[in-house]
Amino acid sequence: MIAIAMTLLALELPVPHGQTNAELWHAFVQLLPDEYLNFVISFGVIAAFWVAHHQYFREIHVVDATLRRYNLGWLFLVVVVPFATRVSSEVGDLILGPVLYAVVISAIALLMVQMVRHATRAHLMRTDAPTQRMRGLVVGTGTAAAVFLLSIPVSFASPSWGKYFWLLTVVASRVTNRVFEHRTVPAS
Repeated sequence: MIAIAMTLLALELPVPHGQTNAELWHAFVQLLPDEYLNFVISFGVIAAFWVAHHQYFREIHVVDATLRRYNLGWLFLVVVVPFATRVSSEVGDLILGPVLYAVVISAIALLMVQMVRHATRAHLMRTDAPTQRMRGLVVGTGTAAAVFLLSIPVSFASPSWGKYFWLLTVVASRVTNRVFEHRTVPAS
């Protein structure tokens, strides 16, 4: 299902048109900041969530009804990403696009955090599951949610800057991962 969502992203990409090479390149460059950049961001976001989801479910011993519902909600939101990407690309400088996209991505991240918390509390994890890895997953997805949520007020000031704010997820994730790793390394 996640691979289908990633494929749908590519199917929505517009093809540049022109009668000459110069017109074609100009059309391509015009599509770069909105259409193609949104595709790359969405593909990267879905890929990161897919990896986290895969790592998470490798540590699950038992799936209960609540975790199944959370997971279906999570998958639903992942499938909504191509739509949110398209809205974000097509509405131009209107606020709806970046705000809708940020809400969807934040919801995916927060639902992932909730799945980890539920599995931990309900003892659904394997007994040998590394708690450090699960904490790292919560920190990473929580960081992504925070960046996308913070982009919402930025989008009200400037929809373009709201979109560029999403790129901070890469930097923020690296910083929080380093802080997390530093805090969890036993003192020698």
